[in-house]
Amino acid sequence: MLFSPALLEDPKRFLPLLLVVLLALLVPIVLARFRRVPIVVGEIVAGIIVGPSLLGIVSENEILRFIADIGLAFLIFLAGMEIDLTRLFPARNDAAQRNGPNVLRIALALYGLTLALAVPGGFLITRGGTSSDPWLMAFVLSAVSLGVLLPVIKDRKMLSTLFGQLLFLTGLLADFLTVILLTVYVLVLEQGFNLHILSLGLLFLAFLILYRVGPPFVRIPAVRTFLDEFSHATVQLKVRGAIAILIAFVALAEFMGAEMILGAFLAGMIITLLRSPDDDVLVEKLEAFGFGFFIPVFFVLVGVKIDLPALLAQPEALLLLPALFGAALVIKLLPMLATRRWLTGREMLAGGFLLNTHLSLEVAIAVVGLRTGLLDQATSTTVILFAILTVVTMPLLFNAITPVLQQRRRGLVVAVGVNDLGLNVAAELRSHGDDVSFLEDDPTRVQRAENAGFAVIQGRADAAGLARLPAGQVETLLALQGNDRANHAIAARAKELQVPNVVALVENPARRADFIALGVQPFVNALHRATMIAMMARNPNTYALLTSTTDQRDIVEVRLRNPHIAGKRLRELQLPGDYLVLSIRRGSELLIPHGNTRVEYNDRLSLLGDLAKLDEASGLLEGGFMPASAGT
Repeated sequence: MLFSPALLEDPKRFLPLLLVVLLALLVPIVLARFRRVPIVVGEIVAGIIVGPSLLGIVSENEILRFIADIGLAFLIFLAGMEIDLTRLFPARNDAAQRNGPNVLRIALALYGLTLALAVPGGFLITRGGTSSDPWLMAFVLSAVSLGVLLPVIKDRKMLSTLFGQLLFLTGLLADFLTVILLTVYVLVLEQGFNLHILSLGLLFLAFLILYRVGPPFVRIPAVRTFLDEFSHATVQLKVRGAIAILIAFVALAEFMGAEMILGAFLAGMIITLLRSPDDDVLVEKLEAFGFGFFIPVFFVLVGVKIDLPALLAQPEALLLLPALFGAALVIKLLPMLATRRWLTGREMLAGGFLLNTHLSLEVAIAVVGLRTGLLDQATSTTVILFAILTVVTMPLLFNAITPVLQQRRRGLVVAVGVNDLGLNVAAELRSHGDDVSFLEDDPTRVQRAENAGFAVIQGRADAAGLARLPAGQVETLLALQGNDRANHAIAARAKELQVPNVVALVENPARRADFIALGVQPFVNALHRATMIAMMARNPNTYALLTSTTDQRDIVEVRLRNPHIAGKRLRELQLPGDYLVLSIRRGSELLIPHGNTRVEYNDRLSLLGDLAKLDEASGLLEGGFMPASAGT
């Protein structure tokens, strides 16, 4: 029986769970004004406050313990979903290797150096008199909280840079290898080197089978259609399947005598392999499932189980905290010296600090160590406090040391002449944050533009008037007169003045070639109206995406220079965030793309997507790194 009969008959059995859930609800509200403090830190502190250490309102029971175990499994499962094997084992590309350093090799060297320092560090800490296992301490010191590191890198828009890639891959390896080493170590310690330990290979065999068979199977059109059709509100087949894989691997791990966190971790990696580019919603649902209920219960219960009196009763355990902190800094900062060939001194220092963030995996190690008797209560509490301390301070130090990457400021957009079309286009551009001015000298039209809130540069709306434009500040010029000859003269003069982007309205389709010869973008009503309708037919959300001014979206043109991506179909790309490829310009040919369209090196892709993700997506397309889940 899962729960004892006494508990099942207790009318107050759900009261502790209610209190924990209420705490999980209140913590984000309380911390809303302290955005730099991770929510999980608040949940652990809340657990300490209501637990036996202070108020004594909540104590652990079988229901809480059961839900917390699922929460731990979900936490490591979601961490496993951050692991992408295409990052760990990228496709070989000689040209790409010549263009830059082998980031994976450098990351492996960094983790190897870190582990080599962490092992003696763990033994030195244990010799200090604490009741702790040296190898477990080594795992704590060498691990990294990928769940903290990745958002910090993304927020700073560094993921597509060499620095960001190096930090991400090092953290990824630390998570991946620490889970495996921890599981093998605990299994060997409990059962010794016997034939039973070989049964652990069955877990990896199940993973390898799904790794090889799963992705091709779910990409079969009939299977994909079936999964999509049965993933609506009342069925959620994909969510059920993901949870079934999680529970299956957890059950198999425990059956083999291994720690359940290894099973959960491998299950998360399987979901990353199986999900398609259209499955971002699945990830959101799984995160909502975990972080909405199970994971907060786990972290609050971690705080409840922290025994502060036991910690205070052992002063040597308190001394472990500064020892851990100091050792971790040395262990993470020294290996960064090996990157001095590629990184600046400031980047090496900042990177060492960020790689010293510890949270989810370290808390799991503390919980496993307490359960297996490898750590006593005081030491387990100290490890958790150490993780909290690093996750609060290390990202702050990283942000303070690392200079902010300045986004390229958009230049001025100038519309030549004030008319209805120009005002409508200017209003649309302004709603997306562009700085728009008009070139006009007619007093009535000048007043009309100023009444609409636009700046006006005094000058004739013709080629001669362009001389009044601020030199070097105009990025885009719009020639939207109703006369093709006037627009052609304006466009020609603008190109002479080296305006990067010129858009001209063309009424007569026969004159389109004349404008193309100038190197400007002609908009021909008769032709482009059909193109827009075709695009809307292929992409039902095109109109809403293009006309929305309430969201944080924009359009950028990116030149494909990533050899890893060239040759892939659009449906195989998994660029960050929701995005839409509006068009592909290949030489003089303009393509309206669909899912099976293959992108080629040097293509110019027009992307529409979230502002927060466009820079990252552009960097991946223009750079030399493999995107997180691009292709198979």
